[in-house]
Amino acid sequence: MRRAARALLVVVAPFLVLAAPDAGAATKTYSSRSLLARVPGGGELRRTLLVPDAGPVSYVSLSLRVQHPRAADLTISLRSPAGRAVLVSATRGDGPDIGAGRRGCNGQLALFDSRDGSPLGEAEAPFTATSYAPEQPFSRLYGAEARGRWTLRIHDEAGGGDGVLLCWRLVIARDVVEVVRARKGATAAELLFRETDGRYRDVRVRIRRGGRTALTHRLRRVGCGSCPTWRPLVGEPEAAVRVLDLDGGGEAEVLIDLYTGGAHCCAYTLLYRLDRASGRYRKALQFWGNAFYRLDDLDRDGRPELVSSDDRFASAFTPYAYSLLPIQIWRLRSGRLADATRSYPGAVAEHARELWRLYERMRSGEVRGILAAYLADEALLGREDRGWLRLERVSERGELGSGLEEDGFPAGRHYLAELQRFLARSGYL
Repeated sequence: MRRAARALLVVVAPFLVLAAPDAGAATKTYSSRSLLARVPGGGELRRTLLVPDAGPVSYVSLSLRVQHPRAADLTISLRSPAGRAVLVSATRGDGPDIGAGRRGCNGQLALFDSRDGSPLGEAEAPFTATSYAPEQPFSRLYGAEARGRWTLRIHDEAGGGDGVLLCWRLVIARDVVEVVRARKGATAAELLFRETDGRYRDVRVRIRRGGRTALTHRLRRVGCGSCPTWRPLVGEPEAAVRVLDLDGGGEAEVLIDLYTGGAHCCAYTLLYRLDRASGRYRKALQFWGNAFYRLDDLDRDGRPELVSSDDRFASAFTPYAYSLLPIQIWRLRSGRLADATRSYPGAVAEHARELWRLYERMRSGEVRGILAAYLADEALLGREDRGWLRLERVSERGELGSGLEEDGFPAGRHYLAELQRFLARSGYL
């Protein structure tokens, strides 16, 4: 397959990238930082980590980096602040060390996770091939208070030589209600949820207006029902909750951004708008697919637009990794989000220029995804004739591939015919 510069896609197609939980999330990592703590031959080392965050434990994993001439000499256990103990490893693994690579926390730590770890009986030191289930499940620690000192115990059963504890880490989730808030004027919105290791439940929206509760709404999953990654977009560059006046009507709307889970997909937004006639909030659902959106007041009228991309082009003319998407611009008017892309020719023209410049840099690689999005932009501007002329020249140079298909997608003259049909079906022509 011909290659494209994947890193350039984010310039013109804002694909969704999920971030790790932020510093305020219920799942946190607690680290000893780099150590040089001696494990005496035939003796025992104990080290503690202070967890300052309160709440009942709902998930634990342990990562270790230990230098030792024979890992099978070691017995390792973990004790919670409540005094509950779990046996992690009992004289397992032929060979030296637990963890590998650089010393300290920058090396490769061995991960013990009872949720999906491999059996320790089948493992070999230094335990870095995958995650491993502890001898006893960490679920024994669940339900107890997380806050306090957690104790790691490493006992050398043989006395054949000293070892060194270089680093250890705990990932702990707490079963607590978290709240994300946003406010504008008299309207305040809250997103409440429980999160355990990236799994979200009991997700609710609460809207207050003038200090009184106007809406309480429990959110149900949308999309991939079995995917563990269904989640509010907490910790993203943009907040999961936004309160702003989208239509300039003097009453703020509430936006809740979520992610369905599943490969490549999907971001969506719940829009809550006050119906003045009934005094109640109405809900609308906006799917973004693989793309997301950003807020930008393009015409400087004080009413922000939602700038996104047309997800129908993803994987339509080239594999997903090489797909680019034409720009889409949405605005709230008359109580609903409407596609207003053609009303912003300056933004569309700039997007088309970026795509064409990208094509010129990548013309020896995979360009079918770039050119499909480019021609859609040109059609929005009423310049499809110029766009088609350019693509005809590209085809004559053999840059669209040969035959009817290449890598399972339309190529050559067949690509041009399929693109024309696609643009007509999707309303660009």
